[in-house]
Amino acid sequence: MRKIYPLVAAGAFCASLGVGMTLPEQAAAGPRIDFGEESYLQLDVKFQGILDHTDFGSSSDGEDDRFDLDLRRARLVFTGMLNDTWGAKFQTCAGTSATRNFGAGGYELAKSNSKTNSQIRLTDGYLIGLIDDAFNVKVGLTKIPLTRANLDECFNPLSHDRSPFVYSPYGTDATKNSRDMGVVASGNFFDDHLKYFAAIMEGREGSAKFENPFNNMNFVSTPEPSSELEYVGRIHLSLLDPESGPTAMGYKGTYLGKKGKLFTLGLAGAYEADAAYKNTSPAGAMGTAGFLNGTVLNEEAVDYTAWTADLFFEYPFENGSALTASAMYMDADFEDAYKTARAIADLNTVVGGLVGQKDGWYAKAGYLLPLTLGEKGKLQPFARYENWNLAHLFGVNDQEVEQTGVGINYFVLGDDRVRFTLEYYHTEFDKPTKMGDYLSQTTPGSPMYTDYDTITAMFMVQL
Repeated sequence: MRKIYPLVAAGAFCASLGVGMTLPEQAAAGPRIDFGEESYLQLDVKFQGILDHTDFGSSSDGEDDRFDLDLRRARLVFTGMLNDTWGAKFQTCAGTSATRNFGAGGYELAKSNSKTNSQIRLTDGYLIGLIDDAFNVKVGLTKIPLTRANLDECFNPLSHDRSPFVYSPYGTDATKNSRDMGVVASGNFFDDHLKYFAAIMEGREGSAKFENPFNNMNFVSTPEPSSELEYVGRIHLSLLDPESGPTAMGYKGTYLGKKGKLFTLGLAGAYEADAAYKNTSPAGAMGTAGFLNGTVLNEEAVDYTAWTADLFFEYPFENGSALTASAMYMDADFEDAYKTARAIADLNTVVGGLVGQKDGWYAKAGYLLPLTLGEKGKLQPFARYENWNLAHLFGVNDQEVEQTGVGINYFVLGDDRVRFTLEYYHTEFDKPTKMGDYLSQTTPGSPMYTDYDTITAMFMVQL
């Protein structure tokens, strides 16, 4: 394990900071404007800021430690309902200086002096139809209902953020690997103990551009073999109290014991036919213009299949404490296409990378302490472990990544409106790999790593 020094600095930063669907069932704290007899518009404002420290990533050889400040998420959320049935949701997202590591090593190029810094973009936009307890719909750009982790509200994870390994393929942006255009139906049965999600999504769409952060080049994938839709289905069973009602389209990583006694089991799957070509290569030699684009060697194609199983447990005690635990397994498959689909963008945005072929799991646990810090504040220590086998990552085939983290959450008002988190986590690779930023990735003879350490101080606020 490489040494990590500025624990005190990160802790002081965190201390100084301390000085799903938004509908009636899980309404946020933002202002609401009523008009007409049934209509209303609700506005929510959310921010998440992060300070990362890693023990690599700066200096001429990339081996010195570094700090990175990042406005991870800045959101405006508009939820409007015409009546009890029909409405719409519109959500923007922005961030600044997004140079934090990817969760598995490596820093992208600094954006603080470029046009991509502080951009505001659409992250959700869909029609809402609350037709019946057994059948509700969202139509538009919305979350892919495959993994529980993706459906966890990103401002309510148990650890400082959701796992970076739990998303869907076909791109490096959240509007493709977390969300997609499509129709998502959901409904509840048996007094909300049984819930289903059924989705038809756009899935793979044409070619994908991979902006390689390590060599300052843009690569283009080979196209999709045929324009097919992606089908996603999910079901969960709440064995104790129901975790979510008919209109809820997501989960939380922790409810702080406020939802009752929960034990929920989930199972989901996804499928898209002819999702990628099996045999591809760069179109030209390294250093030539053709190298940036992929070329198809023959017409043989592979399907995309994925399945996942998960559980969530939370138990509140009479003394005000609460135990929270969750676990998830995921298997995403492209029929081992990464072995022969060697076009650069194919390997990083479709059949490989963080979102391509992989299998693995995580487990998390937290305990809300039975004490109050300040007038209403609550403390929640937590720990997590992740183990993932990735088909291709950072130029290495069949890479295994382990992450182990421990931390503590401080909920200033006793709920999730204002939160501070301090987490330490260790990342380990089975095979040595290059990490760091553009300089350390492209300098001949730059070091290879098998592990690194990160300390993250984070704040969240929801208005």
